[in-house]
Amino acid sequence: MAATATPADRPGVYVLAGDDAYPEGIARDPRTPYFYVGSVTDGRIYRGDVRSPRTSVWLPGNAADGRTTAGGMKVDAAGRLIVAGGATGFVWVYDTRTGALLHRFATATPNSMLNDVAVAGNGDVYVTDSFQPTIYRIGAAELRGGNGATAPLRAFLDLRGTGIVYTEGFNLNGIAVTPDQRHLVVADYNDGVLHRVDLRRRTVRPIDLGGALVRGDGLLLRGRTLYAVSNADGDGNTVNVIRLDAGSGRGRLLARVTDPRLHGPSTAAFDGRDLLVVNFQYGAESPVLPYTVVRLTPDRGRLG
Repeated sequence: MAATATPADRPGVYVLAGDDAYPEGIARDPRTPYFYVGSVTDGRIYRGDVRSPRTSVWLPGNAADGRTTAGGMKVDAAGRLIVAGGATGFVWVYDTRTGALLHRFATATPNSMLNDVAVAGNGDVYVTDSFQPTIYRIGAAELRGGNGATAPLRAFLDLRGTGIVYTEGFNLNGIAVTPDQRHLVVADYNDGVLHRVDLRRRTVRPIDLGGALVRGDGLLLRGRTLYAVSNADGDGNTVNVIRLDAGSGRGRLLARVTDPRLHGPSTAAFDGRDLLVVNFQYGAESPVLPYTVVRLTPDRGRLG
């Protein structure tokens, strides 16, 4: 299934400068016209205006705060950009008005791969780790104020003994909070299974998709519609559209959205009813240049 045409007042493609960007995460600040994209190569963070096809480097890479790579990211309701730091073991929090570092959180777990973040309605932040069986949480109170100091990144849930079994490679990846704020939805990239995490009971169960496999990277939830970006499903350039039931325990794969402008996508952010999808091209020896973010308007339709 192909995406529909782009609204005339917004570009369909946004260009990221540099032939080594390998952009992975994206965050949209709905209070402003801006979105942010991070590079896994050196941690540089681009800022774009949804009305213009060009982006610029907002925060240079290889920063003194240890930001040598940048993964999943979100902007919270207070205008703070929260960035997962992959193998650095850090999560950084920046003021989007000034670019100042407000907080740095560090995991004590070695060999971590902090992959993606989600912000709950109460301001708490949840972080996935692709290499260690842990979901972390940063409480809303820990995000107040900030002078750039480093604080511990605390585990919320030890996944050992649950249905999520870590093996070699990337395990937990994308993460989203359900609208009722009762659950997390997380994607196990290795086995193609989505899981529901009960935030109160701290229990885990697989989401029944009727046998469909979804190797999700970035996840977005709008109401009960889940968008799972994948560079492995379909032809490797796919946004899976899934309808969850009221309890988020079951779902139905509605469509696998494709588009010729997609090249190994990783994550996405909402811009109105559209998706801004990052072309990561992870592992590509000859990536399609320039690196881009593309605008998609997925429709319901048959499976592609």
